[in-house]
Amino acid sequence: MLSRCLLSVILTGTVYALAQSPLRQWTTVGVWGAVGANLHAPDVRILSGTYNRSATGVGWGLGGSVSFPLSSGIGLGVRAGYEALGAELRSTADSTLATNLGAVELFPHALIWLGRLYIPVGVELGIGAGASYQLQGQTTWQDIPEQALRVALGGGVGWAIPLSQSVTLAPELGVRVPLTDISSATQWKPWKVTQVRLTLGLHFSFPKARPLPEPEPEAPTVALSLNVSRLRLEEVRLTEYFPLLPYVFFPEASSTLNGSEYRLQASKAEFSPDRLPMDALSVNRSLLDIVGKRLTEYPNARLTVTGTTDGRQEARDTELPRGRAEWVKQYLVTSWGIEPGRIAVQSRRYPEKPSASRSLIPEDRRDGDAENRRAELSATIPEVLSPLPLTADNQLYAEPEALSWEARVTGGAPIASWELVLSQAGQTVEVLRGQGQPGTPLLWRVPASKLRAGELPLEYVFRVTDARGRTAQTVGSIPVDYISSLRKRAERLPDRTVTRFSLVLFDFDSDALTPSNQQVLEQLVLPFVRANSTVRVVGYTDRIGERDYNQNLSWRRAQRVRDFLAARVPAARYEVAGYGESLLLFDNNSPIGRQLCRTVQITIETPNAAP
Repeated sequence: MLSRCLLSVILTGTVYALAQSPLRQWTTVGVWGAVGANLHAPDVRILSGTYNRSATGVGWGLGGSVSFPLSSGIGLGVRAGYEALGAELRSTADSTLATNLGAVELFPHALIWLGRLYIPVGVELGIGAGASYQLQGQTTWQDIPEQALRVALGGGVGWAIPLSQSVTLAPELGVRVPLTDISSATQWKPWKVTQVRLTLGLHFSFPKARPLPEPEPEAPTVALSLNVSRLRLEEVRLTEYFPLLPYVFFPEASSTLNGSEYRLQASKAEFSPDRLPMDALSVNRSLLDIVGKRLTEYPNARLTVTGTTDGRQEARDTELPRGRAEWVKQYLVTSWGIEPGRIAVQSRRYPEKPSASRSLIPEDRRDGDAENRRAELSATIPEVLSPLPLTADNQLYAEPEALSWEARVTGGAPIASWELVLSQAGQTVEVLRGQGQPGTPLLWRVPASKLRAGELPLEYVFRVTDARGRTAQTVGSIPVDYISSLRKRAERLPDRTVTRFSLVLFDFDSDALTPSNQQVLEQLVLPFVRANSTVRVVGYTDRIGERDYNQNLSWRRAQRVRDFLAARVPAARYEVAGYGESLLLFDNNSPIGRQLCRTVQITIETPNAAP
């Protein structure tokens, strides 16, 4: 029962100690005093008798100590001092033998810290500092011969009580279990002395100067400047030419388009290209049906379909590229009634003009692989794959077509994220987000179709958040001039025709104008360029590659097209820009979207005579 109570007390004390805030340990020096019980176990035989009864005496000690930490929970210490070990021994004849024993002790030990609780464990070495005895009835003291080096195992448990930042009071209960006798003389051994001590230590530490707290970094501040003072929104007759990619992209390891991003019509009677949305991505998702309809319109045209793979894991399936080409042929034969003999099927392990499959960047390599899993189309009559023109009256047209903000962000902590929210009449139009320091400039291609007709200002909120979670924001608005067709007639304002081309599609990582690109510019673009036209040429890229490289590549692409047009119509006004991947025209998670982004967009505005 007693052992259980003792165990309970020890466990409770240990748990309580662990729950305390750990006392940070520094190098310390200190003094200590001790009082305790000396437990003698003698078997001493001298002339007056044999003294072999256990005896207990009161001991005391005094000394100094030093300790230093090895880690937050372990340290080393050394104590030195004097210990009194005497007691009165009794013989079998009940005579007494008074002893006076002393030793200079040295106690190197390890310190284990559990919160404020600490446990010293070590070996005590004691050098004799006087050993004498007095027989019962005598008045003189005699020396005990051959006093031996005292060796004892030592341990204990203590509690640190901080009195100040540098002074600690430490009560400690300890025990010393001897391994050697008091004397090495034959008649004086065995004679061992076990000690139970209550020690009180006063320790003085030398803590390192605490570093001054770092000043709180400045909170972020933000400012924006816009490249224009107003946004013009006009109803115009808009004609846009949309390119047809000569590629059909397949899912990985698949030779069918089931569940892909392509839209396949249930029957040819339901399909009309003129009803497609005025969006290049939507147009190309209906590529097979556009090609099927045109093959019916040009009965002498023949088509070649070449299946390819990504050249990696797919290359092991030698039937896969031909299976892709056969699927395209079968769709055109089944859904559009094309004569099978008009469609030739070929296969290649790898495209002749591949995308970035050899890139060292894993994300770019995955994008390139997805673009190389395809079927390539070529026709004997160019009209089968020629651009698709779509025209609509009273279409909203925004000028400028893109807005550019210069962001100035300051603060003491790094910027974690940013957000630009654009809205009109309380309705969100677009949200741009990014991680880290915002790039400059911030570009936004104005989606005229998303804006509301009317002179409703376009409002924006730009917000940044730093690494400490602090935010800063700035707000602003852009006036909108809305010019409707009714207003033009009422105020006799000049009308204008806007024609937009995204026809010049470049090969991957290239700014070269291929013969087919030059033919598109000659036949489709130049007829719309007049001496009084304003021609805006803007280059774009996809997301593959380095941002700075893509910026330069898009500029080179736009400059090539501008030089080609200006050499033939020098009187027109030309504006050139390159946005790289800062402003992506289409969804780059789609291989169709990435291909369409490798373009130069040409917008031609030609004023008409006033009504």
